[in-house]
Amino acid sequence: MKKTLVAIAALTLVGAASAQVTLSGGVRAAFQNTGVANAETTIHTNDVASNNVTITAVEDLGGGMKVSGQYHMRNDIMTGEVSAGRPATFTNQLWRNSSVWVDANWGQVRLGRFGLAGLYAFDAFGATGIVSPYAGNGIGSRYTNMLQYTTPTVSGLSAQVGVSMDGSTANEDASWIYIDYAAGPLALRVLSEKSASLTLAAYAAMGFLPAVTAATAEATQTSGTGVGASYNFGVAKLMGGYASSKATATSVVTGEQYHIGATAPFGAAMGKAGYMKNQTTGVDIMAVGVDYNLSKTALVFADIGKTSNLANATWQVGVHKKF
Repeated sequence: MKKTLVAIAALTLVGAASAQVTLSGGVRAAFQNTGVANAETTIHTNDVASNNVTITAVEDLGGGMKVSGQYHMRNDIMTGEVSAGRPATFTNQLWRNSSVWVDANWGQVRLGRFGLAGLYAFDAFGATGIVSPYAGNGIGSRYTNMLQYTTPTVSGLSAQVGVSMDGSTANEDASWIYIDYAAGPLALRVLSEKSASLTLAAYAAMGFLPAVTAATAEATQTSGTGVGASYNFGVAKLMGGYASSKATATSVVTGEQYHIGATAPFGAAMGKAGYMKNQTTGVDIMAVGVDYNLSKTALVFADIGKTSNLANATWQVGVHKKF
């Protein structure tokens, strides 16, 4: 459960006693095996996105208007590094997300650095861990210098439109539009997203290893589209998604994938099953698993999957604690 900090913390963090500040996050670890030939079982962070600390400050200005700010940090709990698998040059990315936004009856305007939603909500495994059969490459990215507008929800329909604006004519800015519909048990999403392409200098400024040339950076820009849907029958929830991406400069398809899945509650447990097909590479993944809730904020999980181009099954068994 999220803990509301005392007034002195609000004063320290946002300089206003009227702001409500919450601290939230999670810790996750697992025994796991990647399924690669001769791979050894390890104790691992499992999913670095689930290991995070988030500080959110919200101030109600009255009249239906609120101003909010957020810092979000991820880390590898096994090594203490800022992010699992990242080289030392990534240490300047302490805050994975950091943004400020204004909510009002006309919608929301948000500025900063934050992740886009992609199709994560339409994957039975939540795109979490090493087993998840998620199809969403090329969409759901995170950029710097982001500006996004979200419309109010009208009859279940809402939209997000945004752009990254780094001020450099040498870089291609990202842009995106998401359209969502939610009514009762039904949820739908259609999206289009163009990634940012960065010069060598921009990559170096972000802390990337200097292995990306200006030419290859330009070639990294992709345009992606995605469709997701889910329907909750009560006894089970069915879901699926389709994503396609292509190189912006050449229009060559770089990825085309789809996934289907289902979740079903059984008392304190949640069963999961999913299938993903990469039509570009021919690789497919089948996976099943179960989450068992120890409390409202703690669970243990066990998942196993088979990827067609790996020698052995991929599996993970672990614990996840939220706060």
